[in-house]
Amino acid sequence: MAAATDGQHGAGAAGDQLQLDVVADIFAGHGLPFTRQRQAVWEYFCTVGRASTAAEATEALRERGVAQATVYRTVALLTELGLLVRLHLGEGEACYTAMRVGHSHPLVCRVCRRVVDFDGDGDLAFLERTLRATTGFAIYGHHLEVYGICPECAAQGRDASTEGERPPGSEGSGEGR
Repeated sequence: MAAATDGQHGAGAAGDQLQLDVVADIFAGHGLPFTRQRQAVWEYFCTVGRASTAAEATEALRERGVAQATVYRTVALLTELGLLVRLHLGEGEACYTAMRVGHSHPLVCRVCRRVVDFDGDGDLAFLERTLRATTGFAIYGHHLEVYGICPECAAQGRDASTEGERPPGSEGSGEGR
């Protein structure tokens, strides 16, 4: 069964979650400076506790002197580097979440956008082996996002049908997908 971090997205515990040294090394490896502004954007997505839009990040970082254009460019760069993941939450502005460096996948509440990471190592490794054996493909990676409703929203009777559109591809029962 896949392991999940307990109610956190990013890397888990606050200190591990930011992984500033690792992120700085990733930037340096691409010949890019990890500026104070870029660090602020990374810290925001690591600590906000839910998937957020670039506009929400801009609003939150305004007091720290990070301009809107810088936030949007940094979100695009962090996404390109694989440090942020763009989530498909249906209509509206794109949401992003920080992913811990290494192997993890987001489990996203469709109502409140809370994100919990899980690794899926055993199950997905088995799937990759099966796909390799049955298709002949040389599997080099995968991308997986899982959507649902967190226990808090479910306890309040909130669901995706009352809160907005479901993510693309989530129509029907979900069986056989």
